Amino acid sequence: MKAAVVEALGVIFVKEVPDPQLLAGSLRIRVQACAVCGSDIRIFRKGDPRATLPRIIGHEIAGVVEAIGGGTTGFVVGDRVTVAPGHGCGACRWCRSGMGNVCVDPRPSVGYASSGGFAELIVPPVNVVANGFVNRIPEGMSFEHASMAELLACCINGQERAGVGSGDTVLVLGAGPAGCMHVELSRARGAKKVLLSQRSKPRLELAAGRFHPDAVFAGDGPALAEWVMAETGGFGADVVIVAAPSAKAQEAAVSLCAPRGRISFFGGLPKDDRHITIDANIIHYKEIALTGASSSLGRQNREALDLIARGLVHADRYITHRFPLDRAAEAFAVVEARQAIKAVVLPTSGSTA
Repeated sequence: MKAAVVEALGVIFVKEVPDPQLLAGSLRIRVQACAVCGSDIRIFRKGDPRATLPRIIGHEIAGVVEAIGGGTTGFVVGDRVTVAPGHGCGACRWCRSGMGNVCVDPRPSVGYASSGGFAELIVPPVNVVANGFVNRIPEGMSFEHASMAELLACCINGQERAGVGSGDTVLVLGAGPAGCMHVELSRARGAKKVLLSQRSKPRLELAAGRFHPDAVFAGDGPALAEWVMAETGGFGADVVIVAAPSAKAQEAAVSLCAPRGRISFFGGLPKDDRHITIDANIIHYKEIALTGASSSLGRQNREALDLIARGLVHADRYITHRFPLDRAAEAFAVVEARQAIKAVVLPTSGSTA
């Protein structure tokens, strides 16, 4: 098969590689669409302790079941499915409690230590299939739109952790793909007002024109705080979602949060800049809850597909660029340059950007 292989940091080639071997308990899937994630860019440029190189990466996958391994149940050849990168072992205390995204004995996940979706074929690890990370695409949904479900599932996990709900004022810091999804998802969960901030004005204008938050602000620091307080009657936001890999934004979130509010550190920080300083007394006296969010659960991937199918999240608004597999490096480049909201690689199509 043909695949885009990250050979070393900053080096990617599209070449012929052996077809993946079908495994008992798994499926062979012909990839139709695989969206580029910020994590893919991180692996490509800086590496990731979970990703060995050389590696076929990509974990926002949609395709068609082509063959079924022995003992695999619940699927038939021809099923249209998404694949997400679940890493749970299925046996530890956390996995058995339905929290496999924080598994303490993780297995190789798709696009990291196991081959991913920037290829014509994929055979997901057995644990990925067993733990519900391969899911049927609703009838009438395109493969491109279905490839948006993995990131949306991660956002669902983050908003469940932060308790986003009816009547909340939600502040999203960061207008990348995840930030935009948090805008739409907040509305779907009943938020009364959604605010969006991004330092880059062009990036913010692109997001605002597609997702229409209630108010937007380009900037940070004291001016951002003044804007948030003006928009919230001087109280701050009920939920602050930091959807950017920014230590500065994480530190600011504490002062932008209302009493009894919740903060989600949705975006992880670079490994060489992962420490922050916050005023712990604000958390203490205002009784603020601070939570993290990492990956997703199988059920959240199914919920993501349902939200897209019902039109509560508009998958078409995210996809700004499309590339055939031969031009995967160009897909990486437009995402890295922040020219795209989402770029999708189409391994079995001749579609272009």
